[in-house]
Amino acid sequence: MKIKPFLVALLIILCSTLACQLQLPFASPTPTASPSPSATATETAIPTRTPTITPSPTPTITLTPTDTPTITPTATPVPTTLPEQVTLFEQIWSTVKNKYVYPNFNGLDWEAVHREMSARLTIGVGPKQFYELMKEMVYRLNDDHSNYWTPAEFEAEKKIYSGSANYAGIGIFTMPDPENDRLSVILVFRNSPAEKAGLQPHDNITAINGEPIFDEQGNIINSISGPEGTYVTVTVQGQGKPAYLVAIQRQKLDMRMPVPHQVLMTPGGKRIGYLLVAGFNDEYVDNRVGKALEEMSSPQSLDGIILDFRVNMGGEQSVTSSVLSYFTNGNMGYFVDRYNHKRQWVINGVDKFGSQYKPLVVLVGKDTYSFGELSAGVLKDRGRAYLMGETTDGNVELLWGYPFKDGSLLLLAHEKFIPYYHPDWDWEKSGVIPDIDIPPSDWGDITLSNDLALEVAYVYFDTH
Repeated sequence: MKIKPFLVALLIILCSTLACQLQLPFASPTPTASPSPSATATETAIPTRTPTITPSPTPTITLTPTDTPTITPTATPVPTTLPEQVTLFEQIWSTVKNKYVYPNFNGLDWEAVHREMSARLTIGVGPKQFYELMKEMVYRLNDDHSNYWTPAEFEAEKKIYSGSANYAGIGIFTMPDPENDRLSVILVFRNSPAEKAGLQPHDNITAINGEPIFDEQGNIINSISGPEGTYVTVTVQGQGKPAYLVAIQRQKLDMRMPVPHQVLMTPGGKRIGYLLVAGFNDEYVDNRVGKALEEMSSPQSLDGIILDFRVNMGGEQSVTSSVLSYFTNGNMGYFVDRYNHKRQWVINGVDKFGSQYKPLVVLVGKDTYSFGELSAGVLKDRGRAYLMGETTDGNVELLWGYPFKDGSLLLLAHEKFIPYYHPDWDWEKSGVIPDIDIPPSDWGDITLSNDLALEVAYVYFDTH
């Protein structure tokens, strides 16, 4: 299976191996389901985040042991007896059979999987092994999207999404860069220990407590997060600065995602509002985008806007719609299931200091996923934005969530997306293609002052 690189919040425990878009039961109203064979689980349209599970060399996915949450998940019944396990297994398997977006299951013999899993259950497994087996079964769909959360994982995810989960860490959002043996800082949370210690976006962490971050296979073996009140020493390499060591005390942290923004000036003297939107998994991101637009438009209006989606992990559909509502309006296209039933994606536009009509550039790249890709794609489809960067990898199926009585959740690729004006564009196969290609730059090697993508954007604004 192709494992795509993903962003890692060193403050979080949960993660899926893949970034994708979903709509979780706790996130938004359930959309009307298209008539189709009945499922044994409650179907509800879902959201995306980049949970933090590390891909295992085997099909079984295991939790990263170093990122420890401070919350206690609500206790839920787990299948301990064989009849209970068989019942839940049949529900999960049948839901995939009836609801999976691809009727051929990506070439997988789903009936053979049923026979194999049934035989393995009959031998006898404990609750932990049962959940591992269910993860393996869903993993075999090999679509880079579908996943299965245990009750504890799902409970923690709900708390993260609502902003009610606090974690012990230093307050940074990073991207693993094993090729260069470093973690590149994407976001620094406000009033966090990391901010007080002087860490900034684009800094690189090259060691943790004097030890390497990755093993020879590129897996993270040392974590920044840990028990509240303890210290971690990180080696930081800033842009054009000598490396330094800093000891930072871990604290409980609010997981609300910041939206860094700044007014940039083009050589021609135009005022451009730059916003870094790293994901749509936080239900308050749209409010922060609106506030950023307001702040940058005062006391003088903007001449253009740059949305930086190059490290956007995706997120929940309603949050994405709220963010896009500042920049576009109308029917974005259709989500289509395996039975060819269509569901419209309609956005009700809201102008914010001219955000609906000012020239717009969107930056994309290999680390633009899910609703990050779809957002850039629909803005291009509508002729609303000029895209710059690298072609994205193609990860735009919509996941639906199917919760079960034990508290677990099946995240299943349920729908494909068809853009409104160019229905022949298949972003799952081609990725979202920018209007102008820009040679890739590692996040940890650029700043706002030496970013080629921004320099090209300045030329665009000065000539339009």
